[in-house]
Amino acid sequence: MIFRDCVCIAQARVIEGRRKRAHICTIAYHPESAQFIRTCLPFAPGKETGVRRWTRFSFEAEKSPTDTRAESYEFGALLERGSRVTGSERNALHSQILSSYRYEDELNQERRSVGVLIPEPGSLTFDLGELDGREEGYRQLMLEKGIFFPSFKVYVCGKRTKDGNRFRKQLLQWDVIEAIRKGVDPFSALASYRDPYIVMGNTPWVRNAFMAIGLLSAPPSAKIAAFNQQLSLINAF
Repeated sequence: MIFRDCVCIAQARVIEGRRKRAHICTIAYHPESAQFIRTCLPFAPGKETGVRRWTRFSFEAEKSPTDTRAESYEFGALLERGSRVTGSERNALHSQILSSYRYEDELNQERRSVGVLIPEPGSLTFDLGELDGREEGYRQLMLEKGIFFPSFKVYVCGKRTKDGNRFRKQLLQWDVIEAIRKGVDPFSALASYRDPYIVMGNTPWVRNAFMAIGLLSAPPSAKIAAFNQQLSLINAF
């Protein structure tokens, strides 16, 4: 299967397991079909695709027999890497992405594994936590291979626009982890986003809990469109 003219909108930290080589879980948006696509891009010297956030790219992929999430495809080959989208194109993409806004319980009901979360303005904070046993195992394995994996978890916290309830989600954003690796504080820049929203994804093992893959900043008009989408769904019943 070939996906053309996708746009990379979020990428998780580099990770490697005992059965899967180092890779970057990437969430792309396909404007033509208005759908999210998740695929794992390779991470290895001489094999990287060079695809980064806001890069256009086309690739070949197939459904995985082991990952049954609707949005997930097993990466085959990079067919084309285009330029980064411009500022005006980015604003239009924000509106398209946010037009699929669903509350988290709706995502679970519809068995979606990629979605967005819109926090109340000014409510975002960031927190650190301890690794669990599984993550510590990943860290040790990756240290042996010279790949950075932080010794702690990063969380993004805030209040949901739906009901004002607080959320706390593990933040896996690649450039945040890269900033930490380089000794740079990424949180002050993220906290300065005036109109942030979060691209979320779940795992094959836990389908009803989401993690934050990327934190984006949208123009206010795009967020208004997202709220209008919710109102139209409510009024349809």
